[in-house]
Amino acid sequence: MRPAKPAGAAALRREPKVTGRMPGLGLTFRLVRLGADLLLPPACNFCGAELPSLAESPLFCSACRQAFQALPVAVCRRCAAPVPADHREDDCPRCRNRRYQFQAAVALGVYQGALREAVIRMKQSAQEPLTLSMGYLLADRVREVLAASLPDLLVPIPAYWLKRVWRGVNSPDLLVETMARRLRLPSANDLIRCRRRTQKQGTLLPSERAANVRDAFAFNSDYDIVGSHVLLVDDIMTTGSTASEAARTLRRAGVARVTVAVVARGVGLAQRQL
Repeated sequence: MRPAKPAGAAALRREPKVTGRMPGLGLTFRLVRLGADLLLPPACNFCGAELPSLAESPLFCSACRQAFQALPVAVCRRCAAPVPADHREDDCPRCRNRRYQFQAAVALGVYQGALREAVIRMKQSAQEPLTLSMGYLLADRVREVLAASLPDLLVPIPAYWLKRVWRGVNSPDLLVETMARRLRLPSANDLIRCRRRTQKQGTLLPSERAANVRDAFAFNSDYDIVGSHVLLVDDIMTTGSTASEAARTLRRAGVARVTVAVVARGVGLAQRQL
């Protein structure tokens, strides 16, 4: 008989990839790092500006960090889109008519300006340092928004294997790597997989995107996550179709709650001004 698990806890049949905070490496490491900084000073992973020696992660200059963390006055708790300050919680113009399979969403900001450029660059394998640093900022935003209801498990939105080979990287995997370490929570990069090739969502009309990803994901039955709270991580969410389909796969497997965390929330031009 399988032992009972506490309500809301993620019980796993096999050990997931767990990334915890690195232990302190002591004075020796700091001296070695200081020497390395003298030879190759640390630089901002976005704009390249030189940073002070022994700069801590995330490696962003203050200007870039401020640009990435700038939020609209108010956002919808369900889909993370910007909304008027006086909006009703159940009346977001972006999601009022959508039947999402996730319950909440968190985003660093709107897909525009520096954040838009960062997301585009994150899709390149040479930009792994940028993606890892962005994971720190997103982890902090998740901690701020979710507070006492942090998830049990972090899971990246998977890419089809051919797409991964072509790009050489799946940015949600790297985001989860950093976020799990920052939040001191377990992660499972193989909890769900993309089992078929789909068209690029950005090339489709909003009305076509749900059909494009329908049944695109499969659950790894090696895991037992019944009753857990899972955080799905991606670089960008626009219509929410991909995240909702991944969440539907998890809900079918018994997950009690799914929250989505993204670097950028894509919205229409009119809403960018809210």
